[in-house]
Amino acid sequence: MVHCREHGERWPTFVCRHLVRGTGRGFIQGQPLSDDDSAEQCAWCNECEEVRIKCGGNWTDESEGFAGVTMICDLCFKAALLRNTRPKANRTWWKLW
Repeated sequence: MVHCREHGERWPTFVCRHLVRGTGRGFIQGQPLSDDDSAEQCAWCNECEEVRIKCGGNWTDESEGFAGVTMICDLCFKAALLRNTRPKANRTWWKLW
């Protein structure tokens, strides 16, 4: 468990430093290490994904240094998801024809 100033005792999650307070940066969620509800979640922004891909698709010292992984609580994680998920383009224009 982690103590969050806003939410109290919560489950820990890990995000890149850009997602902590960012908006509209994209949100790429990694796979939890287990199926357990308490499994730690992780996510990073589109810019971190570009750096990770340039590093051979792996987390290296360079890509991890760029990401600056930060621990936040699970409720802050959900808020970061909502703030940083880019809305999909409205593609229903064709239904008008």
